[in-house]
Amino acid sequence: MGKGLIALAATLATISTASLAQNPAPVAEWPGAEIAEGVAFQGDGSVTLEASSDTGLPVLTFWRPVLHDEGSRYPVAGRMDCRIAASQGPFSEEDFDPAKRHKAVVDQRKEQGFIDQERLASGTDTVKKLDVIGRRNAPRSYYVLSYIMARDGDRLIDIRRNCTFIFGAAAAKPDVLPYVNRYTKLTFAFGETQ
Repeated sequence: MGKGLIALAATLATISTASLAQNPAPVAEWPGAEIAEGVAFQGDGSVTLEASSDTGLPVLTFWRPVLHDEGSRYPVAGRMDCRIAASQGPFSEEDFDPAKRHKAVVDQRKEQGFIDQERLASGTDTVKKLDVIGRRNAPRSYYVLSYIMARDGDRLIDIRRNCTFIFGAAAAKPDVLPYVNRYTKLTFAFGETQ
């Protein structure tokens, strides 16, 4: 394994965590598909590949049941629905900025009723990630919108993962990001960086 792949694997290990009581199925058994050259998505649940009606790019849809308040006496059943898409183009330092990408759409999202509550940024000079966690009142739901950008030499891969959580009123404010990290995985298979 080359230095570039080792560094990328270490970065991904820090970006993805799975520390809740319920363990996911082995990743090798998860369904998935390639969303850009060298980038694959896998999910522990139902994965469907379709073409976006707007862009023609491949879009993966993913869903699975989840259990909120797992450690309580009264767990609450729910559902996680995700859409994952990727585009690619020439790399530029200016475009390698997930926070800038989110800032460009934040006003439009507010008008649509999305209320951002938390932003978590991480990354290196190879992969950068911004998770935007929030809620929507009508319909009542929580979401995790992830901007993931990866540099592969002169190529920039720009990934959006948008997961929405639907559940009953008995779950007051679930911690939704751990479910995204537990049940979804992105794999990067890039060659040596020059």
